[in-house]
Amino acid sequence: MDEQTFLETMIETVKYDDAYKNKDELLGILRHSMITYRKTSDFTRVSNQRKEYLDLRVPVPMLKIAKTLKNELENLAAIVYIETPEYSFWGLHIKPKPVELDSVETIEHNAFFDDIKDTIIQGIRNAKYTIWIAVAWFTDIEIYAELLLRKKAGVQIRIITSDEETNRFLINKLESNFETVKVPLAGKNRLHDKFCIIDFEFVMHGSYNWSKNARNNDETLATALDRDFVRKFADEFMRLYVENKNLN
Repeated sequence: MDEQTFLETMIETVKYDDAYKNKDELLGILRHSMITYRKTSDFTRVSNQRKEYLDLRVPVPMLKIAKTLKNELENLAAIVYIETPEYSFWGLHIKPKPVELDSVETIEHNAFFDDIKDTIIQGIRNAKYTIWIAVAWFTDIEIYAELLLRKKAGVQIRIITSDEETNRFLINKLESNFETVKVPLAGKNRLHDKFCIIDFEFVMHGSYNWSKNARNNDETLATALDRDFVRKFADEFMRLYVENKNLN
């Protein structure tokens, strides 16, 4: 089968098999990756059969997580792979996906001072693959409901929030439904980020917490459709996620 068909078969296998414990993470990685075959001249023990490897090329911000799931991804590839008299599967390697350089890339930056919550909800509704959220306070039940709808549509959702009493209203629901990491208070230092990454292409950031009280405040929200700019937020999200995941 061709590379795209192979990748789609991996996605469908994970999607409909509840045996995969890291289903959301696997789907998030596979939906943004590409597969390339790497044929070799090395023979197997079968007469005239050669070894073939698969390279899973993953977006750079997702490389660390993909490497931790290498065994699961390799086992999945082995299940999907169809051996032939000419070639046999001998392993999967995780490599960076080439940065896509479109001839004309749309870049848009905007700022909002009113209707901020509506802008956030619309951004969530536009997500097709991933939503990564880092917000200090998350107590808005309506935004939570929008995230549940996107999860049901297959979107991978990760949340980083502050581990403190003011977040108790929704924290159990967040942990039950999404990949949620809590950042502990360290003296006077606390998580104070407020940003949301959509599909590694769009980011919303500013002063607005996802809380009930934020609706009554003077707040700002900036948005950017700018891949290079968004990657910087994705790098920061991954740093926070990896550093704090083992603390939970």
